Amino acid sequence: MAERPAVKPGDWIKVGNLDCVVANVRQPAVVATSGDLEVVFDPKKPTNHDVEWNGEAWVFCKRPDYGGYADRHSRLSGAVAILKAGPHQRR
Repeated sequence: MAERPAVKPGDWIKVGNLDCVVANVRQPAVVATSGDLEVVFDPKKPTNHDVEWNGEAWVFCKRPDYGGYADRHSRLSGAVAILKAGPHQRR
């Protein structure tokens, strides 16, 4: 099982077949309850969701919902702006 890749806010990652922007990276103590990262995806309807590293790939955490409306959270505005600019604008 591979260690979780090093990522930082603003990085692009793949979760399944979706291009996602990393919004928040969580410290190991928080991972057990919230997942490794919070990402945003879907530039037409920006959505935030938690993801975790399963040892091979990033996967969405199993939750009873499909994520939140990222546009409603000012803390996610930087990631949403990167998302809307598109992956061709990768840093």
